[in-house]
This record gives sequence, structure tokens and C-alpha cells, in this order.
Amino acid sequence: MRKSIIIVFIGLIFCGCQDNKKENFEAKNSKIPVVVSESMQKEFTPTLNFSGTAYANREANLGTAIPGRVEKISFDEGTKVTKGDLLVELSSELYTQALIERNALKKDFDRVSRLREKGSLSEQDFDHVKAKYDASVAKTEMMKKNSEIRAPFSGIVVDHIVKEGENFFFAPSLKPGYSMTSGILKLMQLNILNVEIDVNEKEISKIKNGQKAKLVFDAYPDRIYEGTIAKIDPILSTLSRTAKVQIRIKNEDLIIKPGMYAKVDIQMPSQNAIFVPNEAIYRQPGTGNDFVFVVKGGAVKKTSINRIYTFKELVAVEGLEAKVSIVVAGKNKLSDESQIEIKEKKDQ
Repeated sequence: MRKSIIIVFIGLIFCGCQDNKKENFEAKNSKIPVVVSESMQKEFTPTLNFSGTAYANREANLGTAIPGRVEKISFDEGTKVTKGDLLVELSSELYTQALIERNALKKDFDRVSRLREKGSLSEQDFDHVKAKYDASVAKTEMMKKNSEIRAPFSGIVVDHIVKEGENFFFAPSLKPGYSMTSGILKLMQLNILNVEIDVNEKEISKIKNGQKAKLVFDAYPDRIYEGTIAKIDPILSTLSRTAKVQIRIKNEDLIIKPGMYAKVDIQMPSQNAIFVPNEAIYRQPGTGNDFVFVVKGGAVKKTSINRIYTFKELVAVEGLEAKVSIVVAGKNKLSDESQIEIKEKKDQ
């Protein structure tokens, strides 16, 4: 009786294995309906996308080498000035004092010069008086320069750091993101702006001086500005692994203000690549590996690819040739060497 039970049990196991083999055979050889398309080679212009911030092309906190009282500021905030314009006048007591001293020493110098011509004065005494006079002339010029401030470049007065009647001391301007030096007023050149972006180490080799860029500021979303890469920092940040890149743009109407945010697109040189529809790419779950299913006869071959660039609904890839049939719909039911039935062919 016991032997009979064992024989029946073994028979059931054998039948089950046969059924599984039959099911696997049928599953492997059943045709899965799919939609296919064809890979194609085409020229494209890749674009790198960044976000940036606008800064003045030139800026300076203007002050003097010595402290003093601000007597007059000739231009209001927001006023355009030209290079060489007198912007600020400071108290001139020290200049007046130096001028009086210089005039007195000038008389001494003229006197010893006449005595020297007559041979009545030693060369050593003459050199001593001349040195004092030359020092007085230099001091007078320094005091004159420090009693007024002139514009070093054409621009706009954007801030009075010290007001008329106040004493100017060496105190930094605490406005993060701008120059932090001591000064009486801040001058900026705004008809040209620099937009700074951070470029990571993987993309910095693609950026060159003179490359063109397109910019759109959040404040004016319907207006596109064109700029040129003007400067690339020679070093990268050790924290972010990025380098600062400056893009120069014209701002003749002065509507773009320093501190504004911009979206930046930098076009790379045109190149050829193999494109496939985005829907044809299958990513293996739990990994970053991408594949496509290439049609070979009535079956498919699982083929690894690398994404290069995405343009709308197409993806430029490596690892594939042109004019290859690939599955775009039904791929989730496929495995390597699955049998397929093509229901539709789609054009890109």
C-alpha cells in the first residue's frame, strides 16, 4: 500500500514538471504583439542649460585715502555720470593747510636756488631744502585728490553710502553679493551686464570664451537676450566642484537690474547622432541601465544604450546603428529573444 502511494506521488510530480515545461515552451514561443519604429541618424545642436544672476559689468565703492567730512555730493542716486565728473567734495582744511606750507617752502626753494647759482650755498644745503619742497608738493597733490572724488568710469550712482555733512571713515558697505570695500558712494556700469553661472566639472570642458548664449530673465519672460561668454574662472570650487562663468550682455535700456535671475542656454556645435523615440527606451528596474529591444527576424535582442541628449520626444543614444527596427510599445512584456508579432510601424 505504501509503495503504491509513493508511485502515485512520483507520477504527479513528473506530470507537473512536464506541464511547467510545456507552459514555458508555449510562453517562449508565443508571439507578443508590439509596435515598432526605426532608429534614425540626424544632425542636432545640443544645448546646456543653467541658471544665473546678473551683476554690473563694473562697480566701485568710491572713497578717499584719508577720512574727512562730506561737504557736497553732486549727483543723486540713479543719476548717470560720465568718466571724470566731480562726484563728491570733502572738507578742504587739510588741503588748504598743505597749500600754505607748500607756498612757504616754494619761497625758500627759490631763495636757495638763487644762492646756489651764485655759489653761495653748498650742494648739501640745497638738496635738503629741495627735498622738503618736493615732499610738500606731493603732499599738496595728495590732499587735493582726497578733497574730491571723480568718476573713474561712466556709469550710474546707485547708492550714497555716506550722506552730506557726515564724516567719512573706513567702514565696509555691508551689502552681500556686491563689492565690500569702504566708500562714500557706489558707482556701477549697467549698460553692460555680466550674468554669472556655475558650471560643473563634467561640462566645463565644453565651455569656451566667445561662445554664444541665450538668456531669459524671470522679470521679462517674453524677451530673449543674446550674450557672449567673456570669462571662465581658472579654478573650481572645492565644495561644489563648479567654476564661475561670466556671460556678457548689452543692457542699453537699463531694464535688467543687478541681482535679477536668468535662465541661460548655451548652444554647443552641431553634431550627428542616432535618435530613437523616448518611449522605446526601457530602464531596468532598480538600476540606471537603459536598453532598447532591437527586432531581429521574428524575435528581439535586448541591447544596451547610453543617452546623450534629449530633444522633445526623441533621445540621442550611443550603442545603436541607424535604420534599426526597435520596439516602442509592448516592451514591458518582452525579454531577450522573445518572439514578437509586429502590429504597427510608427514613423518618427
